[in-house]
Parts: sequence; structure tokens; C-alpha cells
Amino acid sequence: MQKVITHSGPFHADDVFAVATLQLYFGVDNVEVTRTRDEAVVATGDVVLDVGGLYDPDRQRFDHHQVGAPVRDNGIPYAAFGLIWKHFGEKVAGSTSVAEMIEKSLVLSIDASDNGVSVYNLTELEVKPTTVSDIVSLFNPVEGTAADINAAFLSATTLARDILLKSIGRAKAKEVMKQTAAAVYEASAEKNLIVFDVPMSKALLIDYPDTVTMVSPDYPSSSTNWLATAIPKTHGSFELRKRFPEEWGGLRGEEIAKVSGINDAVFCHRAGFLFVAKSREGALAAAVKVLGK
Repeated sequence: MQKVITHSGPFHADDVFAVATLQLYFGVDNVEVTRTRDEAVVATGDVVLDVGGLYDPDRQRFDHHQVGAPVRDNGIPYAAFGLIWKHFGEKVAGSTSVAEMIEKSLVLSIDASDNGVSVYNLTELEVKPTTVSDIVSLFNPVEGTAADINAAFLSATTLARDILLKSIGRAKAKEVMKQTAAAVYEASAEKNLIVFDVPMSKALLIDYPDTVTMVSPDYPSSSTNWLATAIPKTHGSFELRKRFPEEWGGLRGEEIAKVSGINDAVFCHRAGFLFVAKSREGALAAAVKVLGK
């Protein structure tokens, strides 16, 4: 049994995800979580995180609040999650590459938030995205209630474990899909339109600047339709290299079939990035029209 100690009081995403990582590493039933700020109790911990004023991995101490706490090369300071992930993440994720993907997609944003580092700018809409850190904070009991905060913490770690497991599963699948995308791209005579025989994420083609659209089957569990998808200009952007015609946007059924001239057309997204047809040939026809061929 590993005695894992973190701080008492309100909790944050960094300590929740750090404990969740250790639960995955040691096994949930092999981790006893104690939440305290009592230095005498802290000293008895097998693993201590987010409390204690010390970062010493040899002694299993992972705090980040003290002077001289570690900072990444990109300027984002480590929080408890990042420190735990740095030393346990690779074994939990199963490989260095998957651990690095989780670091980029999940750990960095949580650590940045905990350290008061802004990683995005609001647009003129001034709409703040709801982050994982925001969601974890909702698990804290409402001030003035008699709810058990330690039970709430453990409930939050259950969510965090699920998020980690799903993130790891997605990252592993992405590695395979990335290899598939590269192989199909290299084998394609037409680089601006790539056709896949398996479902594929458009994000995997963003790094190929000459690819404008792609065609792929929908997920078999959802439907037998085929998709023509416009590729964004950059990662994280909604701006497309080329969109489907504006007059197609939002139409479905007979309307989109008539306007597009594609008999088995099903739907075109109003934002112009997705066209759905009943067949590979229909989706391919839509993609070809976008390219002006």
C-alpha cells in the first residue's frame, strides 16, 4: 500500500490528476490518499505531492510551490501533475511518444492554469473556454455546506482516471492513424485530395500543406455513409484551405442533392467543412467539385 499525501482544503486539477496518475501506476486499491498540511503527517508519506515545499524525486517528493521549483524550457512551470507525469507518465502511458502526447494535450494546460500562466487569448467574442481545470473545480463542495471534501476529492480522481485512460487510448490510436495517413498520402498521385478506406481524422492531414480535402468512410458503428472533409489551414484553426460552396451549407436530402448535382448527397455542414454522401463516389464527387476539377 502506497501512502500518497497531498494538501487538504480546496483541490485543483493538478493535485487531482497527479493522484489519479499514481492510482493508475500503483493500482487504485494500492493507494491510500491522505489530505493534510500537518508537516508531521506529510513526513510519513511514501509519495508527497503539491505540499511539503520540496521537489526531490529520489525521495518521492513532488511540490512546486517553493523557490526554485522546476520550470519547463517553454516557460510553463511544473505543477504537481506535471512533476508526477514527468516521473510516472511513461509507464502509465506505455511509451515515451504517448506520454509526450498527453503532456502536450493535457498536462501543460493544467500546469499552466495552476501556476497562473495564460495559454490563450480571447477573441473579440470574449468567450472563455471551459477547461478541464474548470470542470475539476466543480467537484469542490459549495462553500458553507457540510459536504465531505475528501470524498469529493476522490470522486474527482475517478473522473481524472477516466480522462487519462481515454486520452492514452486516443493517443495510441492516433499513432497508428498517423502512420496510415502518411502511407496513404505518399501513395496518392493527387496530393490535394486524399482518399482513405478507413475513418480518418482531418487533423492528421494539416501537416501536409498541399492537401485541401479528404474522403473517408463514416464510422461503421454510426452509418454506412462516406464523408468529404475540408482540411483546416492550421492546427486549432477553423479557417479552411477551401470550403464547400456556401450555397450548399445547411442543406440535406433532396435539397442538397439538387443543388450539388450529387444524387446520393445526404448533408452539407453550414460551416462548409463537411459533405456527407451515401457512397464513396458521391463524397469523391463533392471533393472534386471543391477543387474545381
